[in-house]
Amino acid sequence: MKSSLHNAFLNVKTFLHLRTFRDDSFFAINCKNSSHILLRIIYIEDMGIADARGFKKRLIMLSYQDAYKIADSVHKGQQDKAGGPYIDFLQNVADYLKNKGEPEDVQVLAILQDSITSGTKKTPDDMIKMGVPADMVELIQKMTYHKNQAWIDEYSCHLMEKGVPAEDATYDAREKDFVRFVETLKDNPTAAKAKSAILNVLLEDKYIHRQERRELKTKFRLKKYKAAIQALGV
Repeated sequence: MKSSLHNAFLNVKTFLHLRTFRDDSFFAINCKNSSHILLRIIYIEDMGIADARGFKKRLIMLSYQDAYKIADSVHKGQQDKAGGPYIDFLQNVADYLKNKGEPEDVQVLAILQDSITSGTKKTPDDMIKMGVPADMVELIQKMTYHKNQAWIDEYSCHLMEKGVPAEDATYDAREKDFVRFVETLKDNPTAAKAKSAILNVLLEDKYIHRQERRELKTKFRLKKYKAAIQALGV
């Protein structure tokens, strides 16, 4: 069965709920209140609802205002590397993207990308209950780094066998592991841009303590960020 996709864009000023029609022509989309939201309606012609629900490129809708409120709640009490509220750091990441001309959906993902970590103690179900679309929660999980300690140990041992000092080998292995992780995001431009943005902001002077600049771990951390940004290529 052939399917053709037709994209239409609407400016939504009030609550909008598109229901799936009896002929199963439309993909159901829920949209919360927002002053101006650009909504893409994906029209799926000649496609059954079962297929529509499995359509992988379905739209994720969440206004930046709502995303900010969720992020503010999730990161309440957390501090960034400069000692300020973590939500301010995330706002700086969103501003970085905005200044680059990136659309709202990238900014939304950027401000929510650190929501499911050991620091927040939030689960995917928690985020969905707070109003984050399931598709976005799934993407946030993909963007959350979990180091592969077994791989790091094996790679660092390999380097040490070549004469690389143990500390240098460990830091280098951690860098390689992180770069391998970010490379998995390259197939999603929105995720790649959001991750690249947070790394670029972490390179700003205010997030690097002066007394730490000469420390080996700081030099490797900054080197890791730069390598990851280069790997993302956005």
